[in-house]
Amino acid sequence: MIHLVIGLISFAAIFAGALIGLFARRRLPGHHLSSETQSAITVSVAVLGTLSALVLGLMITAANSSFSARSDEVRELSLQTIRMDRNLWRYGTDAAEAREALRIWAVAKLQQLFPDKGKPPVSPETTIIMLENVQDAVVALTPQNERQRYLRTLCLTLSSTMIQARWALEQRTGHSIPVPFLVLLIFWLTIVFASFGLFAPANPTVIVALFLCSVAVSGGIYLIEELDKPLSGFIHISPDSMRKAVVEITH
Repeated sequence: MIHLVIGLISFAAIFAGALIGLFARRRLPGHHLSSETQSAITVSVAVLGTLSALVLGLMITAANSSFSARSDEVRELSLQTIRMDRNLWRYGTDAAEAREALRIWAVAKLQQLFPDKGKPPVSPETTIIMLENVQDAVVALTPQNERQRYLRTLCLTLSSTMIQARWALEQRTGHSIPVPFLVLLIFWLTIVFASFGLFAPANPTVIVALFLCSVAVSGGIYLIEELDKPLSGFIHISPDSMRKAVVEITH
């Protein structure tokens, strides 16, 4: 929801800048709109346009890095889940309790990351307790031979890796895009569009064009914000890897 609010604020500020420019054009004396004035403003706005493009590039890079990192962490969590279930199966019937705890955790984690509509999401605190219970069940195993000893050690290592991946995923809940960057970008774009309105004729065609451009630019900012929060919203991480892991360990 916050992403939509940011997008609407961006649109309101940018389009308002264009309308202010159109309004100022009618009120300013003619010598304030001379060709020399237009040239000076055009050069100044070109600098702001370049800076805006650089900041947009930085925002896209940061949001894309955040999206890719979270996608990798979900895939890593899914892979380690399958590996751990397989090794517990190889351990033997003594590991049945640990396998069942792993299945319960995997289903809960899937519901936490990708909740079904109409169902309350599972809290992160619940899933970490479940995962720690899985590790406790592995610790409680008593190996009878070298093979079981090796598999128990391997499962403990995998459970530690899963806990680390889980915490890494939870730590990425904040914004990777600094708020001052976003505020400054909207301010710059408002000035740019105000300059467009200042030297454009106030007719319906110009107003519609400025309106559509404002929608396009603010829509881009909205999508960048969505990309930065890939576990919810319009752009989100694919749940396929986690769902495949749940299907794999429940068979």
